[in-house]
Amino acid sequence: MLLRHRPPPRRPPLLLVAALHRAAMSSSSASSPPSTSAAAAYHCRTKHSLTAGYARGPVKPSRRRPPRRRWPGRGVSGGACGYGVGGGIRGGDSMGARSTAAQAATRSAAAQAATGMAAASTEETAWARDRRRRRRRRGWGSSRPPRSRRIHARLRANQPNPFLRFPPAPHLPLPNPPPTDAVPYPSPFHSPPPPPAAAPVTPDSLSALLFHSLALSAWKSTGFSTWSLRVNPSSGNLHPTEAHLVFPHPADPAGLLAVAHYAPRDHLLEVRATAPAGAVLPAPGTAVLALSSVFWREAWKYGERALRYCNHDVGHALAAVAVAAATLGWDARLLDGLSDEDLGRLVGVDKGSPAAPPEELPDNVVRGKATWVERQHPDCAVLLFPAGSEPEVDYGRMSEALKGFEELDWVGKANRLSKDHVVWDVIYRTAEHVKNHGPAPGEQFQVIPWRRSPALSEGLYKEMTVQEVVRRRRSAVDMDGVHVMGRDTFYQMLLHCLPSGKVGTGERQGRQNAMPFRVLPWDAEVHAALFVHRVSGLPKGLYFLVRNEEHFDALRRAMRQDFEWVQPEGCPDGLPLYRLMKGDCQRLAMQISCLQEIASHGCFSLGMIARFQPVLHEKGEWMYPRLFWETGVLGQVLYLEAHAVGVSATGIGCYFDDAGIHEVLGLKDLEFQSLYHFTVGAPVLDKRIMSLPAYPGPGIDA
Repeated sequence: MLLRHRPPPRRPPLLLVAALHRAAMSSSSASSPPSTSAAAAYHCRTKHSLTAGYARGPVKPSRRRPPRRRWPGRGVSGGACGYGVGGGIRGGDSMGARSTAAQAATRSAAAQAATGMAAASTEETAWARDRRRRRRRRGWGSSRPPRSRRIHARLRANQPNPFLRFPPAPHLPLPNPPPTDAVPYPSPFHSPPPPPAAAPVTPDSLSALLFHSLALSAWKSTGFSTWSLRVNPSSGNLHPTEAHLVFPHPADPAGLLAVAHYAPRDHLLEVRATAPAGAVLPAPGTAVLALSSVFWREAWKYGERALRYCNHDVGHALAAVAVAAATLGWDARLLDGLSDEDLGRLVGVDKGSPAAPPEELPDNVVRGKATWVERQHPDCAVLLFPAGSEPEVDYGRMSEALKGFEELDWVGKANRLSKDHVVWDVIYRTAEHVKNHGPAPGEQFQVIPWRRSPALSEGLYKEMTVQEVVRRRRSAVDMDGVHVMGRDTFYQMLLHCLPSGKVGTGERQGRQNAMPFRVLPWDAEVHAALFVHRVSGLPKGLYFLVRNEEHFDALRRAMRQDFEWVQPEGCPDGLPLYRLMKGDCQRLAMQISCLQEIASHGCFSLGMIARFQPVLHEKGEWMYPRLFWETGVLGQVLYLEAHAVGVSATGIGCYFDDAGIHEVLGLKDLEFQSLYHFTVGAPVLDKRIMSLPAYPGPGIDA
């Protein structure tokens, strides 16, 4: 039986709230207005607010005394790919303190916001000291842990299993490690595949694809706990994303297709069904790879905001698959004309999985045993095919063929992920509203011409292969605050973030032709607001990368009218990067990112700004998760670029929206919204954590 559960509000200290409220009221920027769109309503509801606190988590309030509050930066986990990076408050110059007086007037409103956000640092430190004393008086360190620790111990014990399995489905072993041809980095960006011929579909090639995109990359241990890492990053290392493959069965000469689920812990495929060949895999298609999400894995930790983070992870996985496919001479393209019902049949969401959710969802947050929250939500499918070919995809025929999957003999039953659950009803209501109901009138599958990314110099990269870069990728949990990045390296990283690659005279950025953005069939909708901290030869300040130049005029109208919009010195031709203002942005970046110091200790950090409400209005609410997918693809490129030049990166999902990044940029409504933050710099390694090989692992579900 589900128990009604209304989590307590979480509010930052009153001094900080007052300071930020004064800063917000001092400018003309207003919070986002309410909207009739379910996607926009969810988005506004799950913003991190300075007055309402962070997205709520499943902690039942005490009947004896008010629940322990959680303040900004005090034990709040990082975000969409944040890994428990708690924010602190450091001293330092506020934004613009080192700039000239002539420039101060052009950024007065942003400087007021930064000053207001830092005004309570001394009081906050005193508050934290008093809080520690109170906790010691309540029994911290005694033989009986305080109630807060006992609650979190129970929650940790109920953490969802990160590995979904379908016993007793037969296993298709994959070579581990797979035989691969080394592909130097960054050749997939600069030279078109194949290298030199597309690999056939064999256990070896499938193993290489998955080993370099979705497999385990290492195990970590502190002596007290052990956990796994994967090639594809995930928010909180919770990994809600599951992968499924449809491909010619290697052991069946009759030409049947294998429908399999990928099990990353053991690097094998669980063959759940076999299907007749036909429209499901159009020639010359190599395979279809589908992704699904288990929302509960993220909601366990992040509550209502989990839907955002699950879709970030889908984007990271799409980019990881596209890069790995390129090393095999395959191209990857989203089958975005398939409906959510088609995708559900492809991954078998009703076959051996928990029962469907009730017809009427609860109207509030409830907790108890609700196994249906462990069901997979179908996200997307990608067609893998030889680069340079043009598969003939008929969405109508493919949809009809997938209806036949209902009659297949499915094998295996999903393992239980948690003993107890919390139902965040708004997640499932919103997911229902943003479903894709099939192709738009006249929509067809198209393969756009491949276009190389601009290159300043390949000497900027370490001598590593693509396979080495993707498997060495890690998410930094701290940065040294010292390392300075070269200007050419900074420019080269941004050149690889351009969706259209190298454009000719008169052409503009927008269409997604370049690797790995070409996996997405729509024009770029996401831009980047950059806080430059430590880049040699480039003044500190706020910059903006326009990834779709059709949006340039709309961006200038929507943002502060006193921004400079000038290209910085040495900016390469074809890179639409603009300086908005000069000044030291370190404290501002930290305050915006929920007081996380990692946002200020890197070489640069950024917020991904998407064209939001116009997209939902023009194309439909089903574009809402896809905007997050695009941010995930962009984030994956930043991860790979950072590691290829010898530094690191991490995603930040915890940031203040309207009274943070939107306030600084001057965004007043839902035309443009920040969907994901990121930081790049030199990592600080924790020597207490021991690294272990990915395979063979310890054989635990962690």
